Amino acid sequence: MSGARRPRLAVIGSLNADLTLLVERLPGPGETVLSSAPGTVGFGGKGGNQAAAAAAFGAGVTMVARVGDDDVGERICGDLRSRGVDVSQVRTTPGARSGGATIAVDPAGENLILVDPGANGALVPGDIDPDALDGVGAMLLQLEIPLATVAAAASKASAPVVLNPAPAAPLGADLLANVDVLVPNRTELALLAGAAPPSGLAATAALARKLRGGLDVVVTLGADGALVVPGSGGPATHIGSPAVKAADATGAGDCFCGTLAVLLAEGVSLADAARISVAAAALSVTVAGARGLLPGRGQAEALAAGLAATVVPG
Repeated sequence: MSGARRPRLAVIGSLNADLTLLVERLPGPGETVLSSAPGTVGFGGKGGNQAAAAAAFGAGVTMVARVGDDDVGERICGDLRSRGVDVSQVRTTPGARSGGATIAVDPAGENLILVDPGANGALVPGDIDPDALDGVGAMLLQLEIPLATVAAAASKASAPVVLNPAPAAPLGADLLANVDVLVPNRTELALLAGAAPPSGLAATAALARKLRGGLDVVVTLGADGALVVPGSGGPATHIGSPAVKAADATGAGDCFCGTLAVLLAEGVSLADAARISVAAAALSVTVAGARGLLPGRGQAEALAAGLAATVVPG
């Protein structure tokens, strides 16, 4: 993108402080598991993670969110500011605590996450300043803020809307009508389609096509990469993930979404954008923490060059 104008994104979503605990195995129902190392505190929230990933990939990013009037809120904003994210649209909620999450991570990098929404739950449609959205190349949304605010943001967008429907929740037709690219995992896709989680690529593509006509869907598959299901009715494409040594999968999906939105804002095709985003997400899991490694463009594109894309029958 040398010499080109940086794309601008608006990310509207959650900001959290994360407590991460390393465990030998994730707990089952009713089970207590002791951490194997001292806990670490970092910054997260799906909105913040995706904004940080987009900024690392080279976009100008405006974050629209809420924090509490506590020291944590100031530190959350300071971290984003240090990454080049514009936090002028992050409001402080008097008397509220900032959002937080507790994350358990096992030796294979799999995680279990509990979220306290805090001030994220106070983000309302009136907090979205249309002037702050002017000139953005894409809007990126998630579901850790009130659904009414997500719907209002999507309805106000003049640029393509990318929605990561996480955590999983049912969505109304009015909201989906304003979404251009949906980025669920298999569980989230199943909930939206009113079906059981799909077991194979063809079944996953078929389920994605049950959603709104014309909607582009990119299903994230964890270590298996991603499945691109174009709303145009063309064939679905599976993009495999490179083999990496995973340290922590926390935030991998957010890295994928942030990278994808940047590339789509630049006019990159959906399949090519997904291929580079799969590589970026794979790199992100090699370092612990939701923002442990947010790859730049050169790193992701180099790794993506070797990834195979396979047409899915049906």
